Amino acid sequence: MNLEHKTVVIVGGSQGIGRAIAKLLVERNSKVVIVSRREESAQTAARELNCSYKVADVRDEACLRTVADEIAAEYGSIDLWLNSAGVFKAFPKDDLIDKDRSLELLETNFMGVVYGTRSAMRQLSDDGLIVTILSSAALDASRAVGAKLYAASKWAVRGWIDAFRGENPDFAKRMIGVYPGGTKTHLHDEALPDAFDDFMDASYVAEKIVSNLELDEPEQDQVIRRPTVQ
Repeated sequence: MNLEHKTVVIVGGSQGIGRAIAKLLVERNSKVVIVSRREESAQTAARELNCSYKVADVRDEACLRTVADEIAAEYGSIDLWLNSAGVFKAFPKDDLIDKDRSLELLETNFMGVVYGTRSAMRQLSDDGLIVTILSSAALDASRAVGAKLYAASKWAVRGWIDAFRGENPDFAKRMIGVYPGGTKTHLHDEALPDAFDDFMDASYVAEKIVSNLELDEPEQDQVIRRPTVQ
């Protein structure tokens, strides 16, 4: 896809991988709209990146639909929609699981993708793409120490994408899944992994994602690993 002048919506675009992608796409003259649930962070990021923003909580499908409809009304349609919002929650091994924290994790990481995709489909251009940022933990969760629920939320997304492709074979190639390994973002602020210093920079991951999207036939399931990991 030639990304110049394309209308791009990045849900979770105010920080992390989403923000890094937004920066690259602004440089490519895409019409970027970042979406965040916090207006202050969205406004700050949009000002620094020189793009537009909308406020929405990915756990609220009606709100996401409104955002998609507003963007389509302003730009005509949506060419690229990225589901990049996510949260990480640490849980003790033996104590009772905090229900509110676990529901926030699952609703954001899983239902947020479901709602985002459904909202995007309403306004997507004829050759538009939907990209979802998952995690390499959705391919192998054996190393997700202390992150079982997080890994499970990503496995759920992976299963949903596979089922969506099966139900919509004509659209399957336009549904892109990205599986990055450990990346240095604020996602890990609550509990830094032991190997955090060896994690990839968000800018490195973003470059890989954008380069794939610029191909005539992007890889449908893109795995991004640390350069030192074979």
